[in-house]
Amino acid sequence: MAMAHRFQPGIMIVVTRLAVAGLMAKILAPFQLAAAFQDRFERLIERIRARVPEERYSLAPAEVVGPALQQMQYLEEDNPLWQMFEELLTCSVDVQAISNVHPSFAHLISQLSRDEALILYRLRAGEFKVVDTLDFNKKENRFENLKVEESSIPVSELLQPNQVGLYYSHLHSLTLVEWPVEKQDPIRNAEGTQTGIRRYSTMRLTEFGRLFVSACVPEDGFRNA
Repeated sequence: MAMAHRFQPGIMIVVTRLAVAGLMAKILAPFQLAAAFQDRFERLIERIRARVPEERYSLAPAEVVGPALQQMQYLEEDNPLWQMFEELLTCSVDVQAISNVHPSFAHLISQLSRDEALILYRLRAGEFKVVDTLDFNKKENRFENLKVEESSIPVSELLQPNQVGLYYSHLHSLTLVEWPVEKQDPIRNAEGTQTGIRRYSTMRLTEFGRLFVSACVPEDGFRNA
């Protein structure tokens, strides 16, 4: 039985089956697609067909495919979020990778920014180490004036590097990333009075984040990002 997803404005995609006959891809077909999306969809099918051997084809879950295609019609192919949806769809039709796919992944991708997608890609390869300091305000009994001394966060690759804190807060709220302080040392003046604190922290993927990245972030990175 087919499942229908109604898109705005009035676009309906009916997901029925995954199959290939000869050289013509019939993955996730038949579809009624907006004309502007048709060419991009056909190129998407060709790329998936090139990556997944026919003997590994599996029925793509409609609850993954429908939301993904709904969002993709508003994205260009060079957009990292398109490429994340493409990776998710590729895993969704591959019997060897579908076990890593969760129905929530398409919704999570739709909430990300370009910079957050890049942070997740970089975290796939390894953790970010950060050393920073805070001054101690003795009068108000609090730490303030954050200064970063060392950081392996790839801020030079971000469109808005000053938003790293916001990006982390959002990724953390999605349970994809954590950033614990693993060590902290007091900073003292010549008289031995504490004037601040030095913190050593690590930004890394959570267990759920690793599953998400394995299914949604291209291993070789983003095209033209």
